[in-house]
Amino acid sequence: MGNGRIYDLLNGLETGRKQYNEIMESQSCRSFFTDEVYGCRDAAEYSGEISAGDNLEYMEYLIKERNMRGKLQLIYVDPPFFSNSRYQASVRLQTENLGTSPVIKTGAYDDKWEDSMEQYLTMLTVRFLMMKELLSDTGCIWVHLDWHGSHYVKMILDEIFGEDNFVNEVAWTYKSGGSGKRSFAKKHDTLLFYGKTKKYKFNLLKEKSYNRGLKPYRFKGVKEYCDETGWYTLVNMKDVWAIDMVGRTSGERTGYATQKPEKLLERIVEACSDEGDLCADFFAGSGTFGAVCTAMNRDWIMCDEGNVAVASQIRRITDSITKKEKAFNVTRAYSADEKGNPVKAEDKGFVRVASEMGMLKITEYKPDLFSLSREDEEIAARYAADDGGSLVNFWSIDRNYDGMIHRGEGIIEGKDFAAAGSGTVNIIGYDVLGNRFYLKKKV
Repeated sequence: MGNGRIYDLLNGLETGRKQYNEIMESQSCRSFFTDEVYGCRDAAEYSGEISAGDNLEYMEYLIKERNMRGKLQLIYVDPPFFSNSRYQASVRLQTENLGTSPVIKTGAYDDKWEDSMEQYLTMLTVRFLMMKELLSDTGCIWVHLDWHGSHYVKMILDEIFGEDNFVNEVAWTYKSGGSGKRSFAKKHDTLLFYGKTKKYKFNLLKEKSYNRGLKPYRFKGVKEYCDETGWYTLVNMKDVWAIDMVGRTSGERTGYATQKPEKLLERIVEACSDEGDLCADFFAGSGTFGAVCTAMNRDWIMCDEGNVAVASQIRRITDSITKKEKAFNVTRAYSADEKGNPVKAEDKGFVRVASEMGMLKITEYKPDLFSLSREDEEIAARYAADDGGSLVNFWSIDRNYDGMIHRGEGIIEGKDFAAAGSGTVNIIGYDVLGNRFYLKKKV
């Protein structure tokens, strides 16, 4: 059996601490630059930030260059679970001639560790140490896991945040998922909740507790309520949360693998932050955290290195943040030239846009299909050849592009856009595989 999991735990913690110390002692770090902004154009400041890149590099940048040590009130993270699986996002294409395609799957993120728990725990340790630096003294961290590694990760968190600062182990239970014949069906995830200090912020939440027989008790001093189910009282929320997963027909559904329901995140955000607080998710996936924070008037930052994730986040949040007359920016880790100016990374995907009578229309799009299986690549290529716009997820225009930051005027989901006025516009868009494209076009 080798040295076993205890050996992995100890070495993961030691190696993670060593990596963290080396990073913090280094005098340099990777810089991130804003190159896209979405939302209300007249917003006084950004209330959200999406970072496309490695979360370790991004957290180092926040600490060293943005002076954000101790600035975050809440961190929620939904990291890989040590499932040794690869997760994918599902999309369908459609053209007038070909109709709707079979489901195409593109890579979302990789949770394969060659069965090395030590490697997995090292990855988490160095990041948890960074997160602790970013949390305020009243700050809280929630770590979302499942049965694969939660018991090992809790020991890591006890070491970093202190056993005395452990608050709750919340079980999120649901009905979805499979079951086997040799075990009870695994139908819950584990959320580990820690405060940075004993002064952590906590807003007590209430829930319904139905009376026995669903009839009124009529106890003196006990306030009772009635709904379509029956009579109940309000009690302090318990640590087992029964919340449905995001269903196939749900309006929340983005097609992103392992997407979490907004109701789950709403409880965490409400319990551990107030309006105006700055909250963060460094494994942001489909962007549920940012969507919830926007709706609940919290400022937020999210980070993910997956192209599909970043595209999903931008599309999901733009409309809602615009309605609140706020905006968010998108940052990327770019290399710099000899003068310190960011050097833009090469975008993937070739787009052709026609302009006729004030109307912009995507007429051709050649995507990068490297992330697809051979079968799905053939399907995507066929649909792209039939209709160039069929692989486009969304795009946006900027009529006053300054050459550095694209300020998108909302999200365009179709192939056509009535571009009133004249002049040159800057176009940035994303396809269904997460590839970004850009183009300058005269209207």
